[in-house]
Amino acid sequence: MKRAIVILFAAFLGGFLLLGLALPDRSFSPLENRNLAQPPAFSLRRVFSGAFEADAEAYVSDQFALRDGWTALKAALERLQGKKENNGVYLCGDTLIERIDEPDEERLAANIRAVNRFVEGVDVPVYFTVLPTAQEIWRDRLPSGAPGADEAALIGRIAAETQARFIDTLSPLREHADEPLFYRTDHHWTSLGACRGAAALLAGMGMDPEPLSSYSPQTVSTEFYGTLFSKSGVRRIPPDSIEIYAPEEGVTVTCVENGRETPGALYDWTRLAEKDKYAFFMGGNRPLAILRTGNEGPKLLLARDSYADSEVPFLTACFSEIHMVDLRYYREGLVDYIARNGIDCVVISYSLRNFITDANLHFLT
Repeated sequence: MKRAIVILFAAFLGGFLLLGLALPDRSFSPLENRNLAQPPAFSLRRVFSGAFEADAEAYVSDQFALRDGWTALKAALERLQGKKENNGVYLCGDTLIERIDEPDEERLAANIRAVNRFVEGVDVPVYFTVLPTAQEIWRDRLPSGAPGADEAALIGRIAAETQARFIDTLSPLREHADEPLFYRTDHHWTSLGACRGAAALLAGMGMDPEPLSSYSPQTVSTEFYGTLFSKSGVRRIPPDSIEIYAPEEGVTVTCVENGRETPGALYDWTRLAEKDKYAFFMGGNRPLAILRTGNEGPKLLLARDSYADSEVPFLTACFSEIHMVDLRYYREGLVDYIARNGIDCVVISYSLRNFITDANLHFLT
C-alpha cells in the first residue's frame, strides 16, 4: 500500500514536470495583468550572490503548469476553512480589499526627502497629496481583527514632514465612505472616487471644482475584473462596472516616449476589450502625456501613479495644459522640464500604497 502511494505521488510529480516541460513559457498573464518570470541567466557570480536561486524560484512559480487553476483552487479551499484573506487580499462579502502593511522605514523616509529636495529646487508652487486606499476608507468592511497599516497616521506623518503644500484627501473621501469610491475587484478608485479626490485636490489649490451634479455618468463596461480579482484567486464574485463622467471632447493628448510623440486620448476605447480595462483611462501607463485642454488657466505638471489616469479628466477644466509624468518610466528629472515648458504649478499625487513602496521618487530631481 505504501509503495503504491509513493508510486502514485511520484507519477503525479513526474506528470506535472513533463507537462511543464511540454508547455511553452508564458511571457504575460492576462489574468494577473503582469509579466511573468523567464528562465534566469546563469553565472557563478549570480549563484554565489543568491540572485540565480531567487530568479529560479520566481520562474518555477510563475511558469508552473496550470498555475491559474491552482491559484483559484487554493483560494477556494481557504474560504472553505473560513479564511478571509488570500495573497494579501481580504474577502469582504462581494468586495475585495487589498491589505496595506506598515512601510519600510528607510523607504518612507527616503521618499519624503525626495519630495522635499524637489520642493527646494523649483520656483513654482508644489502641492502634494497622498490618497488613502480602500483599506482605510472601508475599514468597517474588513474582517474582525484584520491587520494592516494605520493609513491615517502615516498620511498625517507625511503631511507633517513634507515641505510641499500638503492637501488632505483622506477627510473628504471619508465623508463619502458610503459611496462606491473604489472598485470591488480592483485596488483603484472608481470614477466617482476620482471625482471626489479631484474636488478635494482643486479646492486645496484654491480652485473651484465642477460640482458632481454637472456631470452625466456613462457606463462603458459592466465586465471589469481588476487586479485584486486576479491576485486573490477568488472567482465567484460579480464584475465591476466602469463609468466616465467628464467628456473627452476638446482635449488633445500627446504621449512622449524616448523622444517620440504619438497621439493619445483621455479614454482609449480599445482597452475595454482587454482584461486590464482600467487601462481605458489614458491608455494605461505612460512615461509622459501632455494634455492640451483648450481652456484658459495655468500649466500643471502632475507627477503621479495610475490613480491619476481616471482623475485627470476632472482637472482639465481648470488648466490650459496638464503634463502627466510617471516616474517609473520617465527618468530625465523634472526641474529642467518645468523651466523648459513654462510650468506654473506642480502636483505630486500618489496612493499611500505606492508612495510608501515606490523606489523612483528620486527621479523627481
